[in-house]
Amino acid sequence: MAAGLPLGATPHDTAEFMLGTVTVTPIFLQSDGSIDNSSQSWTPDEIDSVLENITDGANWWSDLLDTLDSVHTLEFTIDDTYARNPVETGYEPIDQPSNSYNQYVGEFLDTVGVDPSLQLDDGMLAFNHSQREKFGTDWAFSVFIADSSDDHDGYFAEGGSFRGAFAFPGGMYFVSPSTRPTSTFTHEMGHIFWAFDEYPGGAGYNASRGYYNTQNTNAWDNPTSGFEQQVSIMADYNRLVSAFATHTSPASTLAMVGWQDSDGDGVFDVLDVPLNFSGSGGFDAETGFFEFHGEASAGTLANQNSSGNQSDISINRVSSLDVSIDGGDWASIAAPDSYTATFDLAINMPAEFSTISFRVRDAVTGITSDIWSATPTTPLLPESSALAGYAFVDSGSASAPSADDVLLSNVSIHVTAADGRELPHGNLDAASLPLDTELATVTGISLSGKLGALNTDTRVQEVAALADQPLIHVHDVQLQYWTPNLGARVTALATLDQATGYVEVDVVGLQNDEAAYARVEAYDADGNLIDRSTTDLRNDSDGGLDYGEEQTLTLHDPDGEIASIRIMGHAGTEIGATAIRTGVPRYVTTDAYGAFVLGELPSGSYRLTPTAQNIIYEFDPIVITTNAPTPIELVAEQVVNPWHNSALAVDVNQDQIVTAIDALQVINYLNTFGAGGLANADAFASKIDVTNDGTITALDALRVINYLNQRENSSARSAEPIAPMMVTTDHRDDRTAETPPLPAPVGIDDVLTEPVDWTDPLATTLSDDRFSMRIL
Repeated sequence: MAAGLPLGATPHDTAEFMLGTVTVTPIFLQSDGSIDNSSQSWTPDEIDSVLENITDGANWWSDLLDTLDSVHTLEFTIDDTYARNPVETGYEPIDQPSNSYNQYVGEFLDTVGVDPSLQLDDGMLAFNHSQREKFGTDWAFSVFIADSSDDHDGYFAEGGSFRGAFAFPGGMYFVSPSTRPTSTFTHEMGHIFWAFDEYPGGAGYNASRGYYNTQNTNAWDNPTSGFEQQVSIMADYNRLVSAFATHTSPASTLAMVGWQDSDGDGVFDVLDVPLNFSGSGGFDAETGFFEFHGEASAGTLANQNSSGNQSDISINRVSSLDVSIDGGDWASIAAPDSYTATFDLAINMPAEFSTISFRVRDAVTGITSDIWSATPTTPLLPESSALAGYAFVDSGSASAPSADDVLLSNVSIHVTAADGRELPHGNLDAASLPLDTELATVTGISLSGKLGALNTDTRVQEVAALADQPLIHVHDVQLQYWTPNLGARVTALATLDQATGYVEVDVVGLQNDEAAYARVEAYDADGNLIDRSTTDLRNDSDGGLDYGEEQTLTLHDPDGEIASIRIMGHAGTEIGATAIRTGVPRYVTTDAYGAFVLGELPSGSYRLTPTAQNIIYEFDPIVITTNAPTPIELVAEQVVNPWHNSALAVDVNQDQIVTAIDALQVINYLNTFGAGGLANADAFASKIDVTNDGTITALDALRVINYLNQRENSSARSAEPIAPMMVTTDHRDDRTAETPPLPAPVGIDDVLTEPVDWTDPLATTLSDDRFSMRIL
């Protein structure tokens, strides 16, 4: 999807709800007499008059919106290019029956160079989309005007479906004689945004349409006892004229075009959705800055329309990243003004503060995200009900977290049932399944193909165009072949042995000529849709899948009731599927600041078993419930470090003397394995972790070098034995051995050569920060 489209919209979604900005393209038709006799001819005054009526017809909707107690705006851009310069056609449209529209609409598409391989409706959607992009609006539609200024009755010829104006809803176009009143143009624009007719001959009471799939309750045939039809722009002539004059229409009519405010807060439901926001961060007491990293996007309401693509769409934006200190006023510190945003900021903090909070906000609606907050000693966490917490080493200096406590990153948290049993999960991966074999149930996932209501078989086959990548294939029983292409007609259905709250599906684009959009839907045991995910800018960098491009879509349900999922291409495109994974993630890792969020757990009790990356820290498992107070504190204790000599840290080889060999052992390890965390070791390994921090770095060698330099400068030039002789017990073979004589004293200059460089070698203190070291 292009960046200018509303979030979640495809190029085929050109008028889903009537809010934001709209491009209107009037197309005035002029017969050239090549097929029909030319009976009409546009004059400049006629062009001006009809353009004015179209503009007034559009602005009626804007004026009506202004009378409602909402935060929204509606702006129309009229492109008069094809009105000021009428488009020639061989037909005389007003002398033709209405059903001849396809002739001159098709001629227009050829004139403007739309791909001739497209069907008429697709061609008009492509043109409208190009107009939307050209003028930078949210929506676009077209208006074909047949000159009827010299026609005897101002209507199309008899024999067609319509005599007057008629529309093709969902962002396409309407066709009208030029002499119809402004109210007609207003009425037809209602159709463009999914409103139904409410008069006899139009849609009935049982029909429903629009973003909320609103029922046509103001229809003429409403059977409710005592029903009186309200004046409406979509009703019969008298009620339409009255509605036009008074700028009014009933709630059901307005809801079809997206104007419904269920909670009365001034924000229509389609945009009354919190922004998505997550982050990580922590306060650096040494620099005085708070480091913040975050991601945000607009949220979407599920589109329930019974027509169109059912794309989940929003025109809300991440207008601002706001911050509040100690509960004070919110202040904007970044203004991306986009549907998605990422942040990497360092914020200079006051000398003293208690809390810092973040949120993102849409400037038009005032819709915000959840708030994330931190303190000087605790990392950034959500204030929502999500289970979240942090891991740290308690210094014991206070009952509450203090500046002396160490927050632990990269702690792996194993999430199991409270009794330690693994949580249910499934994994169906095409790459690990036998080829050309009917798929059975795989780790709790039963897969079948669907062709409408028909069930069919599935298997895994390789796709040559994707370098023989294995994909799930469905047997098309109607066309009698196996296909990996999942779209509107052929889909895949995965039924789970056990309901879950989390599903991941790996998909791949299979559309050759345009971007593809994958969609996965989650259903409960009764077949109710409970969640869905579609390719858009929130999960793909350009909002669509190129051929062979892969992505993972996720489904969530906090109640853990996902019983089946459906996989398909969206908006007329086709995709493939390679894998399905079910079950709550069994491992969560703390971020760089020690924080974690358990966002997918259904109600219940769970055991958390943390494992620190650093071997000097250990945790005890804890049991939590999903209604536990937050934050959850995972408290580590420091344990014996097998890489550290607690008797004398700088005696790396434990030979009871300190020489340059001790530094060299650290250096050799660094040269061989590099700096980083240390794994568990046996008791006889060299004690290379001089700093006792669970990691090996140049600082460990530097500590030994500093010790030697200080000793040489203060007293002697040679190594000083700590003890002349000792008896050791070799626990590996239970033999007692006498330590051999100590080697001759070795000076530091005799053994320390490349690849070590160090500075200030004559320092007389043990201060670490006076030295720097680099491994070449």
